[in-house]
Amino acid sequence: MPRSIDTPELDEELLVHQFPGINRKAVGAFYTPAPIVERTLALALGHVGQGALTVVDPACGAGAFLAAAARHRPDARLCGLELDAGVARLCQARVPGADVRVGDALRGGLEPLLAGTPEGHAELWVGNPPYNGTSSVLKDADAYARLRALVPLAMPHGTSLRDDFAFFLLVAMKRLATRPGALAFITPASLLESFIYAPLRRALLDALHLREVVDLGPGIFTGTQVRTCITVWTSRSGSEAPPPRYEHKGVGQCFTPEPPEWRLSPIAQEAAVLDADWRARGELLTTLIPVSLPGVKTRFDELLVDADEERLLARLRAFAAATDATLEDFAREFGLEPGLLPKLRALKQGPALEVDACHVRPFFRYGGARHRGALPPEAKAFCYLDRRLIPRGDHRLRGPYDPHRDAVKLLFNVRELPLSAALLEEPGCVHDHRHARFAPLYVPQRVRDEGLGITRSAESCDELGPRVPNLSPRGQAWAETLGGPEAAFRAVMRFLNGAPVQRVWAPAFGASRVVPVPLEGSLPE
Repeated sequence: MPRSIDTPELDEELLVHQFPGINRKAVGAFYTPAPIVERTLALALGHVGQGALTVVDPACGAGAFLAAAARHRPDARLCGLELDAGVARLCQARVPGADVRVGDALRGGLEPLLAGTPEGHAELWVGNPPYNGTSSVLKDADAYARLRALVPLAMPHGTSLRDDFAFFLLVAMKRLATRPGALAFITPASLLESFIYAPLRRALLDALHLREVVDLGPGIFTGTQVRTCITVWTSRSGSEAPPPRYEHKGVGQCFTPEPPEWRLSPIAQEAAVLDADWRARGELLTTLIPVSLPGVKTRFDELLVDADEERLLARLRAFAAATDATLEDFAREFGLEPGLLPKLRALKQGPALEVDACHVRPFFRYGGARHRGALPPEAKAFCYLDRRLIPRGDHRLRGPYDPHRDAVKLLFNVRELPLSAALLEEPGCVHDHRHARFAPLYVPQRVRDEGLGITRSAESCDELGPRVPNLSPRGQAWAETLGGPEAAFRAVMRFLNGAPVQRVWAPAFGASRVVPVPLEGSLPE
């Protein structure tokens, strides 16, 4: 019997304040505005017809999608799964006719719910699954192995399945690959173009038909500026589907996803022509400049970074002199929060710390696109760069090789928007931007020719060979026409920050490809 469609209205953003224990960033709990719910559901319902239907929201929150589905398809069976028991109760009260359960869709929680789907029902998977940057699934070996197996493809270096939304897509994909139905999720727009998700896109395109893409842009959710999108997929019925439709700012067009990135958005013809021309006349940036490393990550800036060099040294010397009994006094004296005491105690383990001023380095907080070209004076601080205090190789020192030693370094990022580049020109300096790489102007010859891995077995810098320009053979020849390696680095920086890259190439390829640098003819800026 059709359910009542009188579902109570609920402000889902106010819901968050009723549950202060919810860590919104950790669980990706940003609730969906009603107009976006309606748009997503309308797109999806257009692909399932009027037959028997089960609607599934695997991360249902307070039930926005289930409530809307109850209004638009009162004959449908409604199923929802929610991690938080209190939120699940609100969802059940809001949509009394739904089957709402508490569980984790990424760890088998959906199976009991889906077992009740009647024979002959199509399934409509709809919702706004969490996206939080790094999924807890990555720390659960069994769950990750089970979900990773759903992508029967190699994962090239730089690609990953690291976010919850990617795993939710895979769970829905597996289900709809064997039964009729449709899928409409709101996800970060990184799904559409980012290189990291190329294998995920390929797996989805192999298993399902892509029907609709709506680029929602940034800022549709309260508290976040993440750019988001709606993608609508349907089960494969054996027949070919028409090309998917892409919409942005009310303008739509059809397109065809193509290898190797399998982008879920159209590529501007001007950008495609530019990319092909630059590839024919040059080299990829990471080939032209073969050695680069990520920025420094101290993991403890409160202790290891300061705007004043002498104050930094005084703090480190006081820390070295502190005992377990006086560590709290040290923290109070230098304004360190009590919550940092466990980290301080952990660093006190092992050999006694000997503070040496030679470990103090100029430390630049690189603002990416805000600091294109050069970093302002206010971006400079000082860092205590010591292997003993900075774990996991995040100091970027490699065996006997110190890549920070020289003054001139090119900062740049790849496969992540916005693209930007800048030069650092201070001996020994480091930068902190984890998404930007730094390329020293000169590197040991064996490091350039054989890669950074050679530093693992080297006992001295002499074993790594003489310092040579950090350029490919073709790049060195090109640099000579410009006046030398430093002139080449400056030319590359201007090119990366210039209008052809920023306005034409980057919007199309910046999230998925390494920019090719043309070395024949004049370098566009």
